[in-house]
Amino acid sequence: MRSKKAEGQISTKVARVRRGLVLRANSLLITVYGDAIAPRAQSVWLGSLIDLIALFGLSPRLVRTSAFRLTADDWFVATRIGRRSYYGLSEVGLLRVQHADRRIYEFKLPEWDGQWTLVMLDASLRASARQHLRRELLWESFGQVSPTLFAHPHADHRSLADILKAAKAEDKVAVLSAASLDTYARKPLQTIMHDTFKLTEVAMAWKQFTARFAPMAEALPTLTPTEAFFVRTLLIHEYRRVLLRDPNLPEALLPADWPGIAARQLCETLYRGLLAGSEVYLCEQVEAADGALAGTPQGIAGRLGRAAA
Repeated sequence: MRSKKAEGQISTKVARVRRGLVLRANSLLITVYGDAIAPRAQSVWLGSLIDLIALFGLSPRLVRTSAFRLTADDWFVATRIGRRSYYGLSEVGLLRVQHADRRIYEFKLPEWDGQWTLVMLDASLRASARQHLRRELLWESFGQVSPTLFAHPHADHRSLADILKAAKAEDKVAVLSAASLDTYARKPLQTIMHDTFKLTEVAMAWKQFTARFAPMAEALPTLTPTEAFFVRTLLIHEYRRVLLRDPNLPEALLPADWPGIAARQLCETLYRGLLAGSEVYLCEQVEAADGALAGTPQGIAGRLGRAAA
């Protein structure tokens, strides 16, 4: 249930955007940190986190438990100052959100040069290491073609190198470049990619995303700073959830009228309209270990410039 402090801060009309969503404190905290805290490089007071997450109907107990678990999982670093606990991203946590950041705020489909990146795992790799790499590669939107082969049409090689280095698997993984041959039909490739990346499921998720958030476009001028933060967080939370399932295929390999294109445009429009108000709310409400939360950094403001580029 929403805390008493959170009651009344979100209008009934705006609260509808949250209806039906299953929100978990761990994942929501990662969204908040990735979207709003990481670019500021600050540690945030636990009490501020509790107030932020209360807007979404999650209890203080859940936030405390999640902050503890995320620290144990090497997402957060906890600092004690007097009787207060502050949480910032660990080096590993920061690297994780930076990888996601490169994709989340590129709202347009990238150009494609026809090249594929193939990642082949050594069959002798330990099962635990193989499972770890599989999870990280899927997070980076690689498609799993077989148990030991993953493919991506425009992989971020900095992120891929970081993944292999962190897993200490550089000598157990082969990274290759491949291209389709013009003498062969492209249709079989489209069919294989459709099945490999489960595009039917991804398309449905994009349609649901658009149906949920499209009504917010007309509401933008009337939102309070609190509501702007509420919608911004849910917007990026759900966008990230779908985007990390989307292989980010070039248009040449996508079905006609791919709903992900409209969803990206909607997310960019809403984020642009929500940013100023939500930043006001964050700066007024959040306490950091070094004092007030810093004003909007270039790492956040530059996202809109990146989108327009």
